[in-house]
Amino acid sequence: MREQCYADSYSRAERIIVNPGRRLLILVLGPLASAAARLKVTPNVVSAGQIVMGALFIALVGSRPRLAIVVFLVALLLDAFDGVLARRTGRMTRFGAFFDQFCDHARETMVIAGLAAHDAIAPALAVLYAFAYAACNLTLYLCNHYRAALPVAVKSYFLVYPAILVYLWFGQNWLNWGVGLGIVAMGIVIVLGLARLRVAMDAAYNGR
Repeated sequence: MREQCYADSYSRAERIIVNPGRRLLILVLGPLASAAARLKVTPNVVSAGQIVMGALFIALVGSRPRLAIVVFLVALLLDAFDGVLARRTGRMTRFGAFFDQFCDHARETMVIAGLAAHDAIAPALAVLYAFAYAACNLTLYLCNHYRAALPVAVKSYFLVYPAILVYLWFGQNWLNWGVGLGIVAMGIVIVLGLARLRVAMDAAYNGR
C-alpha cells in the first residue's frame, strides 16, 4: 500500500502528534475562528499577519525585548490560527497551505535577521539558518509529496525558540549555540531527506 501524500513538511512521527493537536486547536480556537469568519477575515490574511509580526519584532527586539516576546508568541499563534480558520470555514486549499508556509518562512527569517541586526546572533549563523530552515522544510515537503516521508525529523524550534525566549526575557545569550545546533539538526534532516528523494523521484520519473 502506497504512503499517503501530504502537502506539509512534517515527518511521520510529528504527524502522530500534529493531527490530534489540530483537533484540540479547533476545539480551543473554534469560537475565535467563528468570530473571524463573521468579520470576513480569511485564512490567508491571518497567515500574512505573521509577516507584520516579524516586522514588528525587528522594530522592538533592540529596545523592548520583553514586548518582542509577546509579538513573537502572537506570530506563532497566527501560524496555528490560520489552519483552524481554514478548517472551520472550509477554505482549505493547496495555495493556502503553500502561502501559510511562505509566511511562516518569512516570519522565521525576519526574527533571526532582527536578532542578528542587534548582535545577538553571528551574521554567518543567521544566514546559514535562514537557508537551512527553508531547505529543510522544502525537503520534508518534497518527501511527503513523493510519498517518501521521513520517520522522524528534529526541528529547529526545539533548540532555537527556547534560546530566543531566554535571551529576550533574561538577557542570557545562548542563541549562537541554539542556532548552530538547529543548523546541524536541519542539515541531518536535509541529508536523510535527499537520500530518500533520490530514490523516490527517480522511481516516479522512470514510472512515467
